Amino acid sequence: MIARAFKFNVPEATLKRLVYYRRCLYGFEKEGVSFIQSEDISRKCGVKSSVVRKDLSYFGDFGVRGKGYNVTQLKETLETLFDKSRRIKTALVGVGKLGLAIIEHSKENFLTEITSAFDISPDKVGKNISGVPIYHTNQLEEIIKKEKIKVSIIAIPPESVQNVVDRLVKAGIKAILSLALVPINVPSDVEVSFLDVLSEVEFLYFKLNLRRNK
Repeated sequence: MIARAFKFNVPEATLKRLVYYRRCLYGFEKEGVSFIQSEDISRKCGVKSSVVRKDLSYFGDFGVRGKGYNVTQLKETLETLFDKSRRIKTALVGVGKLGLAIIEHSKENFLTEITSAFDISPDKVGKNISGVPIYHTNQLEEIIKKEKIKVSIIAIPPESVQNVVDRLVKAGIKAILSLALVPINVPSDVEVSFLDVLSEVEFLYFKLNLRRNK
């Protein structure tokens, strides 16, 4: 349980890792594991055990001497931070191969829920894919306002990104994850993050080479 007050000056990197810790804890629980050490989280999440301990220390004193962390208790504590009772309603713009993969992946045990998707392809518009309705991008503002969605993922060609972002912001979106590495201009009250899988692979290989050259 949380033993002291929440610290609001938590590093962004720590907040990102908490998402992975939560997923790992679900894995341990499914395997029937009751107690774990920081080293177990480290191996499963690919994070140093010292980093795991420091990350968790921001939110309280966890662990039982001689046993480690109670999996269920730690998972439930993290879920109070994520507010599990509230699903993260998310709009997806772009239902190509990557967009379809995101929809399918979101059906696993995530807080993120793709509630609406948008595309311009007549082969997709009007269909329902894995429970997610596909609308034409012409309906973007209408649907987002109607469903009061605040988060969006964009998986579209780079040349279309800024125009779509402007429309999303106008519709009330406050957080955007872009899968296209192009500059985005948004108001100061809108959060933007980028994800490029191939760049992450290059980063991992760079780290591997550094380790080899030590």
